Amino acid sequence: MPRDDAETFRQAVLRQVQELTADNQRLLQSVVRSEKRFRTLAKSVWHIQEEERRRLARDLHDGIGQTLTALANQLQRISDDARGVGNLGLKNRVDDALDITRGALHDTRELSRLLRPTLLDDLGLDAALAWLARTLSERAELEISFQSELDEERLHPDVETLLFRITQEALTNVIRHSDARAAHIIVKHTPMLLILRVEDDGHGFDAAQVAHAERNASSSGLRGMRDRAELFGGRVEIRSAPGQGTVVQLTLTLDGPETESGTST
Repeated sequence: MPRDDAETFRQAVLRQVQELTADNQRLLQSVVRSEKRFRTLAKSVWHIQEEERRRLARDLHDGIGQTLTALANQLQRISDDARGVGNLGLKNRVDDALDITRGALHDTRELSRLLRPTLLDDLGLDAALAWLARTLSERAELEISFQSELDEERLHPDVETLLFRITQEALTNVIRHSDARAAHIIVKHTPMLLILRVEDDGHGFDAAQVAHAERNASSSGLRGMRDRAELFGGRVEIRSAPGQGTVVQLTLTLDGPETESGTST
């Protein structure tokens, strides 16, 4: 091939490579922009869900909760009147209704707190996780311990909500599926890193099978934990084996404006 033809061919190939590189760069930038838009949209949906939880919790507490409180007070007065006139049959029936009402009131208040605990907003993550451990221990007869290095330090509200929801989901799975006798919540904290670990001594499972179920969207609970963590640049790891319990660990880097300490607007 003559030298001029070879140079012309080389220049043509070089232009094609440059054009292909530019196209790939534009495609990459488009993917990055799309991913940012997706994360923004997903976070907006997440915030809307949390706000709806907060509204429902308030409605349960201030609406149904207050109605049940008033009903319990009224039943108590009727019971006192029945005892005063010696109508023990009526008193016993009213007392039975009073017990049912108080049970419904307790369940309503507990559901309200589980939907959106006021402790999380008012006192922070440590207080909310300690309450969650205590509440679920009582309900499920499961020994749940809580250990934290936060020392009641406040994090960004979104981060506190994220850790609370992942802990709640992990403990719900322990109660439903593991037959565990004990579980542990551990929060480790450094200036740039936050680690949440939920461990149990249950029967465990085949992690490979669960990973396959996640890929096929048949394990929505675990997939949901991973998705929520990824919204904030975090990572959820699940380690388990038959007969060896389970560890759910969230690792979150505290290096962005949305994961730094502060207050929500």
